[in-house]
Amino acid sequence: DPLIHRSDLDAFDIEKLEEIVNNEKQRVSTSALDRARHGTGHSQADMFMIRTGTLNTIRLPDAVIWPADETEVEALIALSVRESWCLIPFGGGTNVSHSTRCPPKSLEPRPIISVDIKLMDRILWINEEDGVAHVQAGITGKCLASEMELRGYTIGHEPDSIEFSTLGGWIATKASGMKRNKYGNIEDIVKDVRVAGPKGMIWQNKSGKKSVHGRVSTGIDLLSLMLGSEGGFGIITSATIKVWPMPECKEYESLILPCFEDGIRFVRDVAKMNNLKPASIRLLDNEQFRLGKAMTSVPRGLQLIQNAMIAFIGSMQSTISMHSAVCTTISFEGSSSEIKLQKQIIGDIAAKHGGIFSGSRIGKAGYDLTFAIAYLRDFAMTYHFLAESFETFVPWSRLEPLVKATKERIRQEHKSRSLPGLPFVSCRVTQLYDEGACVYFYFCMNFENVSKPSLVFAEIEAAAREEIIANGGSLSHHHGVGKLRAPFMDGVNSKCFKDLLLSFKRSFDEKNTFGVRNGAFA
Repeated sequence: DPLIHRSDLDAFDIEKLEEIVNNEKQRVSTSALDRARHGTGHSQADMFMIRTGTLNTIRLPDAVIWPADETEVEALIALSVRESWCLIPFGGGTNVSHSTRCPPKSLEPRPIISVDIKLMDRILWINEEDGVAHVQAGITGKCLASEMELRGYTIGHEPDSIEFSTLGGWIATKASGMKRNKYGNIEDIVKDVRVAGPKGMIWQNKSGKKSVHGRVSTGIDLLSLMLGSEGGFGIITSATIKVWPMPECKEYESLILPCFEDGIRFVRDVAKMNNLKPASIRLLDNEQFRLGKAMTSVPRGLQLIQNAMIAFIGSMQSTISMHSAVCTTISFEGSSSEIKLQKQIIGDIAAKHGGIFSGSRIGKAGYDLTFAIAYLRDFAMTYHFLAESFETFVPWSRLEPLVKATKERIRQEHKSRSLPGLPFVSCRVTQLYDEGACVYFYFCMNFENVSKPSLVFAEIEAAAREEIIANGGSLSHHHGVGKLRAPFMDGVNSKCFKDLLLSFKRSFDEKNTFGVRNGAFA
């Protein structure tokens, strides 16, 4: 593709890479397509550049390589150290933080190689008695879940990106999934990691054959260093994870509540259920669920929720209005007696806040819709609409004012630029904690006849992020930092902590072989 800059690697360099992968030439690529795919992620900016043929505005990796085991990964790192090449680990490429993008040549003049570890996708062993499994880090979430289900187990981790994202990527971004209430976040699920670094393999707590220590007190641990490392410390090659027997029952339910404030109070009380919380519970604001009204050609998801709620509210002599009502979708997993108890408690809480059960059909539709949102976003681009979601952790004490302020800031930023139409701004409350909750914001705008629309969108999103932080929200709950959010990191880490991280990295990555420049290392 003439629009994509040529690779800086010559034929001799490519031969050296091919030798590492047993001279299997198909496992090393300098093609424009492979380099473009591995030099981008799934942000709106990435999708816009791909759709508009403007990838020449960013730097792409000079080559892509697919190692098949730890030995090949170690050999690749050793070669890169000798040749002064930069390596960027690549999993599923689903990031929305620009973490797999290459630093510009002004910051990183060396050749850059994208290391795709998807061939390292085997389950190495399962210890059923201890409830743990050792798995290679390149396996996708969908494959891992399917393989475990065939063996009678669940991994408990179900992010929106499960179709493509990988185990290694989950660890590197410190991910969270929809069923966090029951199974925990990735830091609760992963028990141990193996990492290929510039000076060799890094591991800790070798407890014996096919087992792992549940907890140790031996100082700073490797897993904590790798969680959220975003490719800056090395390549995660495998991990030992917790697994659970497949639940006896899976059920869905939904609730309609009079307004968003009632919905917040409802999920706040659900958070107090501790270990009895349902596996997943999500509160959709009024704007989000009413979006279905405009999606008449889509029979499921938002349209199903919309149709069902109209019919349900219409059949009830209720004070609930379609213009203020919110929907909560719930997923239960566990024994039949456990779910029965959960439903009883949920019913008591719902009655307290004016909620009405609206059935399992809406509950399942709302749950399934989560996996389609990225596809809907990319489809909408064809019709001159840009959209993106961004998340944050918000303390309960700040949740309502933060949501109100952020929505208003987006609308103001949109209006001040005289953009066409009105922006679509909505939110949903997802993972629940004792201290607060994860909140997703969704922003969509019409960009027909707008100059540099992706840049305009990014400016409004950055303003929204600024507003979130100013109102007590976190920079990220689980999407990570990458390069997109890195400018905000000075407000997260003190200078002393930043210097500590940089000094630590330099101590074992002296040539900055893993110079991806994400997060604190941007």
